[in-house]
Amino acid sequence: MNDKMAEVSKAPSADRLSNTWLESHNLKTVADTVGTPAFVYSEAHLIKNVRRIKHAALAAGIDKRVELFVPFFPNSNPHVIKPFQQLNVGVLLQLPAEYKLLKKQHGFDKFIISPGHVSNADIDFWAPTGDPMFLSSLDEISYLIKNHPKASINVRLDSLGSGKPGIKYSQLSELRALLDKSNRKLDCFELYCGSGNSLGGMVGILEQVFMIHKTYFPEASAINFAGGYAFSYEELEEEKKHFEWDEYFVRLREIAKNYGVGEHVKFWFEPARDLLGDCAALLLSIKREPIKNPGNYQVLTNGSRVLIPSAQYKERHHNVKFLDKNMKEIPADKDAIDVAIRGRGILRHDYVLPGEYTAPSTVGPEDFVLVMDVGCYCATQHMEFLNIPPAAEVIIDTAGEANLITSPGGEMDKWRHVLPEKKPL
Repeated sequence: MNDKMAEVSKAPSADRLSNTWLESHNLKTVADTVGTPAFVYSEAHLIKNVRRIKHAALAAGIDKRVELFVPFFPNSNPHVIKPFQQLNVGVLLQLPAEYKLLKKQHGFDKFIISPGHVSNADIDFWAPTGDPMFLSSLDEISYLIKNHPKASINVRLDSLGSGKPGIKYSQLSELRALLDKSNRKLDCFELYCGSGNSLGGMVGILEQVFMIHKTYFPEASAINFAGGYAFSYEELEEEKKHFEWDEYFVRLREIAKNYGVGEHVKFWFEPARDLLGDCAALLLSIKREPIKNPGNYQVLTNGSRVLIPSAQYKERHHNVKFLDKNMKEIPADKDAIDVAIRGRGILRHDYVLPGEYTAPSTVGPEDFVLVMDVGCYCATQHMEFLNIPPAAEVIIDTAGEANLITSPGGEMDKWRHVLPEKKPL
């Protein structure tokens, strides 16, 4: 893949919306061709995000040891993650159906499996693939050892004590004994420490991770640090949104050396939000003049609160832009109003996003709302509630051309229709 491909997102354009990779002509093409609501992705921006992490690893001198695996379920569109194939980025899977879709229909071939608890039948499916499968209980590991003696052994540890699937700290000695009794070694262990962790939080967990490696599994040839790296939805500037990989990798290298971790040990990461978050936006149509209620204004859109559960649950404040019918950003005015962005459903709390947003006083029908940073956990959970059809998905390729990758849900079936092939608009 040519380095120039990632430069599309940096190219200056009078058509570009401020602080974004989005261009008005592409948004207008989307609205005129497939309608709204529609998710719009940037292939070039996703490539740029991958290279940000790879460059940080190179600068820290650990690029040969770093492997990236991005979970499929936060986005679940093979066309969006297609660049991973050329960038040597793997995909984290949970279900056999995902494997069949990505490998047989879209040519992906680099996977890890991290499904939570699994049945024996699922273990029997995954073990012959040769892909690392992270098991979450001693029973599962015992079954793998007994029935698949040549399979690699990889485990997921529950570092949160939250009841999530994973070997508990109190079981580490028992796991070590099980491996020794079977004359088997552990290839990799995964330690997930929750979502949205700061640089300080992620550095703080490194001592614990390497102590486990040194104490229980010194033979492990890889350590999976999983995800949880913070991504800021509130920031406007791209550089401020992303996790500080440069400093993190330097600290990781230093602490690994202090614990005597061999240079052969690989470091795996699962950065979903940091890679996918800001490579997409959601385009919604405004359907009425602002509705004035006692105490607030509401802007009615054709979106739905089912759009972003993570925003609803965690009060994440996504940035939004109000656009006119030509997809030009409507400038703020002295009479700007604070509005709640209403969805199209009847539910009392059917708001696309929590909280209020400042809107130009002139906003109304034929205008649009653009919700930023929706590349992760959004399209997979959008609509299909109250019989509201899910949105179309469009990707802007590295040549700057718009392509339909998911047809909008129909009035009669309302399902998300991921297309077998991209369709130029």
